[in-house]
Amino acid sequence: MPEDIQELGREGAATLKRWLEATTYMELPFDAYHHEIDCMIHTLGGQKKQLDLVGYMLTDKKAPVFIECKRYKSAGRQYAEYIKFLAIAYGHTAKELTDYGKTRESLYYWVTYHPFNLDNWSKLETYEHIKKATEEHPEFLGDTTFNAPLAHEVASRVTVLVFNPKQEALSLTRSELETIRPALERKAKAL
Repeated sequence: MPEDIQELGREGAATLKRWLEATTYMELPFDAYHHEIDCMIHTLGGQKKQLDLVGYMLTDKKAPVFIECKRYKSAGRQYAEYIKFLAIAYGHTAKELTDYGKTRESLYYWVTYHPFNLDNWSKLETYEHIKKATEEHPEFLGDTTFNAPLAHEVASRVTVLVFNPKQEALSLTRSELETIRPALERKAKAL
C-alpha cells in the first residue's frame, strides 16, 4: 500500500478513535497501526482480517467492539468492501460459536467518511445483507452451513456510521473526557 494512502488511513482511524471515545460509551485501546495482532479477527475456514480499531463498550456487558474505518472522499468500492466486512463479522461470530459454544456478542462498526449505496442505505444492517455477504464470500464460513438465526443476531450487532470531520469540533476533548468520565461511572467494575 502506498505510504501516503496508509498515512491517510492512520489519520482517519485516529480521528475516529477520538470521536467514538468522546461518546463516552466505548474505549478503543487497539489500532491496526500499533497493535496488529490485537486488531486481527479470525473467521471460520482459517481466514483472518485486520480491522482498524478494536476495544469494548463501557456499559452493560462490556461487549467487544470491532471497527473498520473508511476515509473515502467518494463512495468508490465501499459497498463491495462493506459486504466483505459483513461476511467477516458473521464468520467471526460463527467461529466463536463453533469453538466455544457461545459468542462474546461482539459489536461490528463500519464507519465511513462518505456515504455509499444510498438506494439501500436503510437495509445495510439487515439479515438480508448478512446472507448476501456470506453467499458472496463463502471463504469466511469454512465448511459450515449458513445459520439463519445467527445471521439475524449478527445483523442486530452491526452499525454503519458516517463521520463528517466537522463533527470532531462538536465532541468532547481528551481533557474534557477525562474530567467527566469518573462522574459517569461507565468504567465501573463489571464484577
